[in-house]
Amino acid sequence: MKTKRPQVKLDWKEIYALLIAYFRQLNKLSIGPLDRLQSQEYQFVVKNVSELLKSADLSTREHLSAFLLYQWPLYLSQGLSLMQEIPQVPNKVLEVGNGTGPFALAALMSGSSEAFCYDSEELSLKSAAHLAGRLGYPISIRITNPKAVSDWPSEGKFDLIIVSYSLLNFFHDPIKQKQFVTSLLQRVNSDGHLLLVDSSSKEINHQYLKLRDLLLAEQIKIQAPCIWQGPCPALAQGAAPCFTQRPLDKPFLINDIQKSLQIHSNSHKMTYLLLCPPNQKTTHPENKRLYRVISPPIETFKGKRHYLCGVDGKKTLGSRLTSYPKTLKAYEFLKRGDVVEINNPTELENDLILSEESQFFLAAPFDKPVK
Repeated sequence: MKTKRPQVKLDWKEIYALLIAYFRQLNKLSIGPLDRLQSQEYQFVVKNVSELLKSADLSTREHLSAFLLYQWPLYLSQGLSLMQEIPQVPNKVLEVGNGTGPFALAALMSGSSEAFCYDSEELSLKSAAHLAGRLGYPISIRITNPKAVSDWPSEGKFDLIIVSYSLLNFFHDPIKQKQFVTSLLQRVNSDGHLLLVDSSSKEINHQYLKLRDLLLAEQIKIQAPCIWQGPCPALAQGAAPCFTQRPLDKPFLINDIQKSLQIHSNSHKMTYLLLCPPNQKTTHPENKRLYRVISPPIETFKGKRHYLCGVDGKKTLGSRLTSYPKTLKAYEFLKRGDVVEINNPTELENDLILSEESQFFLAAPFDKPVK
């Protein structure tokens, strides 16, 4: 694996010029401006995005071309954010089940050397190769059944396998989901990772939390987002949702489509699990009291609190201080997703309260691995 990770900022103007041109090519439309859709094109895209949000079917050119203008850029942006959490840059990457390859492309942009896409939809795969290639990042595509791991091409093991927005479409039964994940981990190098990413909707999030506990029972460790490696506290509390939220640099066309469909979204919200193969340890230091911040600041009857989940389960964090010494300064700038180390807090059941005797450190920002 590599260690150097490039900093990537998406050039939406370049990307959308490519996407709009390819959209017209797929639908055999006349040439038009590359910085915007024409009126009829826009209405066509909005209609098909609306249908896609109800059923993620990319088997038609209409749905695929609308997907490429709306979901694909969002997934690419999500992928770039999640790649930052992998402790080392993976050399060889595979994306399974999303033939358009946004997460594989994100891995290449983040420093990976080689990327593959396995899927059964030929047109989706050709789109992945075309778009990535035009951006200067070649992706190798393979037409195969993404669910049948035993029938995959013999291309060795991977440093990172990504299953993006497809696992629950593959298998509805949690046991079959677990079996599929364990078979994927057998295709991952001993120091590699498996990334599962999906929607933050309550139903999907709940299914992932149940899968998480099944995998932990098989001694599979979670690198991110979980610090706590025991039974999920969110499940214990009546299936409360637990998802990640990341900043979103929203391209102009996505903003317009969301307004047309009355979608109110100013951030990326995702359910994800970054898993380690059996016998690999996470990078979380075992002798430190680490927690991930799992909420924005919330007003409670005890005052402002952050919800945490960490080495000893779910907690709340607050402070009675009006000014903060240097050892506590990081508390004033907490973001959802940050990993923090807390020493010597006042503890009242599951409530941690910072005092002048406490120590508080940022162990990792929300989009970086714990080291």
